[in-house]
Amino acid sequence: MQASGVVEWRWGCNQVRVAAYLDPEVVLYQAPGLPFTGTGTWRGRDGMEQFLAAFSEVWESMEFLEQEHWGDGDTVVVRNRVRFRARATGQEIETLIVQLITVRNGRMLECRPFYWDPTAIAQACGSVLSHRAEQG
Repeated sequence: MQASGVVEWRWGCNQVRVAAYLDPEVVLYQAPGLPFTGTGTWRGRDGMEQFLAAFSEVWESMEFLEQEHWGDGDTVVVRNRVRFRARATGQEIETLIVQLITVRNGRMLECRPFYWDPTAIAQACGSVLSHRAEQG
């Protein structure tokens, strides 16, 4: 599988299907300070599952409007235009997310997403804040 195949999975997919794309040592580095990120570091498949649960607590929906990806066998850059709907406020926000993804043996080893407007994301979530400890 090429690195680009790793980016085809989506948050909220069947957990077994998502796990097939994750290296056992996967690490997700989210920007600290966003309502769903905790400390920003989520380790292993269990950490990813916990992140997805935290993410689902904050967002009612996430729709991918556009997605482009570039890369070679080990590194992928993904540009996503997405629409979120916050559970706490019902507010929708459309924004860009760029992800830097490292791949090992055809599976995601590391992901670092960058949000275009983190302030707007936090505001859409209202008073919902997650204070989660570093995972794994």
